Amino acid sequence: MRLRAVALSVLGLMLIWPHDSAAKPAKKDESSKLDDVTAQARDEFLKGIAAVKASQWSEALQFFEKANAIKPSPVAVFNIGYCQRALGRYVLAKASFERALEQADQMPQAQAEEARTYVAELDKQLARVKIVLDPPTTRLAIDGRPLVPLKQGDPKLLVAGVAPAGEGTTPPQPSFEVIIDPGAHLFTASFPGHANVLLNKSIAAESREQIPIKLSELPASIHVESDQARAVVTIDGRDVGLAPIDIARPAGKYRVQVLKRGYATYEATLTLTPGQKANLTARMTQEREAITQKWWFWGGAAAVVAGGVTAAYLLSRPEPSPPDYNRGSLDWLVKPQ
Repeated sequence: MRLRAVALSVLGLMLIWPHDSAAKPAKKDESSKLDDVTAQARDEFLKGIAAVKASQWSEALQFFEKANAIKPSPVAVFNIGYCQRALGRYVLAKASFERALEQADQMPQAQAEEARTYVAELDKQLARVKIVLDPPTTRLAIDGRPLVPLKQGDPKLLVAGVAPAGEGTTPPQPSFEVIIDPGAHLFTASFPGHANVLLNKSIAAESREQIPIKLSELPASIHVESDQARAVVTIDGRDVGLAPIDIARPAGKYRVQVLKRGYATYEATLTLTPGQKANLTARMTQEREAITQKWWFWGGAAAVVAGGVTAAYLLSRPEPSPPDYNRGSLDWLVKPQ
């Protein structure tokens, strides 16, 4: 089969890349330039044929890709797909064969038929797995490449392994199917405030399994400092220790207080998201002691109270009545003037 493909490729090379200068009259410079391009493409193509004969598939793929870049041809694309198939890159190979068949009229008939056979064969080999993401907007990459839609406007069916290498992206929806090569794959999932997931998964040919990918929320952290030593930190009224201190809590809303005797309480309310880091520095303000807290106030107040009671008594007491004078034996009473 390999030798047959090589023979067909050489035949296709001769059919698709004849001397273009004979096709129609052209100026000498333009014809010469066109011939140079064709010659370069042929040279790379023949290098690819030689690498195929030696079963050097990676090298052959590079030569065919270079030839097609110099001068695009469905025959070169067919050979690109052939090498990708030999390397086990079935998704890419199927895409290449389908792209070559878009110009089947420019290919040898036998080669076009063979491309159709490979497309049907690869359809059976490819795995088609269902992925469910949580959170829904998780970014996903497979083998270091983002996913792309198989067809424009179809968010439920994506393809792995065809996009350029890069960071993961958020798929159009959280539940979707992925067409993927059988074999070992690395799934990389990430989302802000959540722990990354690295999942090594071996997928069998024709697999239809479901792969849930769930990311765990990271706790939020609060770092509390104070400009006063040995200040007590509380979270929602609970003593958590002395500043400086680091506290880990699930995402949510918290009331933080910093307390020290003789200082006004420092207070802050925080609303934290998963993985967020909050830093607080409590600037403590010394309390002014109220006059009612001074010892001399209460001592003076006691004296004032005592004096007030005495004055009130003196002002309100009844006049005293002297005892009766002794009238003597004559029972005479003398009143003072």
